[in-house]
Amino acid sequence: MKKLLAPLLLVSALLFPSACVNSGAIVVTGLSVELTAIERAADSTVSVSWRLVNPNVASYLVASANSRIYLNGTLVGTTSSSSPFGVPRQGSTAVSGKLALAGPAAEPVLAEAIARGTASYRADSDLVIQVYGDEVSRGRITHAGSVPVIRK
Repeated sequence: MKKLLAPLLLVSALLFPSACVNSGAIVVTGLSVELTAIERAADSTVSVSWRLVNPNVASYLVASANSRIYLNGTLVGTTSSSSPFGVPRQGSTAVSGKLALAGPAAEPVLAEAIARGTASYRADSDLVIQVYGDEVSRGRITHAGSVPVIRK
């Protein structure tokens, strides 16, 4: 029996790895990036206001966030936040930044959205979350909805 126990434990360790292994992936279940406004200023710069919503019971420290913004199915640009910010548990944090336009094809889509006053959007966001000390974890989330688009 003792001779059978050691090989059995070895096989089970290979088939069922330890739960203590860090895969480097953060659980972003429930987190969402919701656009709250897109504004074009008189100098033609475009700013994006959004909030990171956290329905979870754990708070997060976001080291950086990069989002690709699509309006009516067309990529209009990217926005990034490299300044760390906290997101409270079961709460949200408002963030704003400049939208780097995705080229000339973005202009007519943005102009049409301004004329309508609203647009459907999709935000594909990459988050870097500070876990502990210098250890970070990365997550990707996608959220869709509608957003007011205005000229200031």
